[in-house]
Amino acid sequence: MKSALPALLWLLAAPALAATPPLQHINPPTLAAPHGYTHVVAAEGGRMLFIAGQVPLDKDGKLVGAGDYAAQVRQTFENLKAALAAGGADFSNVVDMTTYVTDMAQIDTYRKIRNQYMSGPLPAASLVEVKGLFRGDVMLEISAIAVVPALQAPAKP
Repeated sequence: MKSALPALLWLLAAPALAATPPLQHINPPTLAAPHGYTHVVAAEGGRMLFIAGQVPLDKDGKLVGAGDYAAQVRQTFENLKAALAAGGADFSNVVDMTTYVTDMAQIDTYRKIRNQYMSGPLPAASLVEVKGLFRGDVMLEISAIAVVPALQAPAKP
């Protein structure tokens, strides 16, 4: 007769495992201290979400914040939040993020708003200034990769 103990232990541990993303944030002492990102994020297990560039368009495809950088950053992070949720994730599951901006002079505004959405160890990240995006009135675009624990159920569509 097989013992039920292993199954019982797994059932008891499952909620804790689902609540903790399988991520390790590493900033090697041999690299300069990062400002606003993590040098290395290691992920074990789970599902990977690859999120295409999110921009400041509302659900109807209309630009939010024409000429207003802060409003565009907020809308872009709201869109990223919705994309993460659709895959059963949140900002704590993001392991890599690339942000394209048309004006690097706005970096402080970007970081202030990003920090309203993301806290704790930040993901590996790149911030790149580009000449332009797919539309001249769009000021930023964010792509992300997230890892969702295997036991965490995806959101219902």
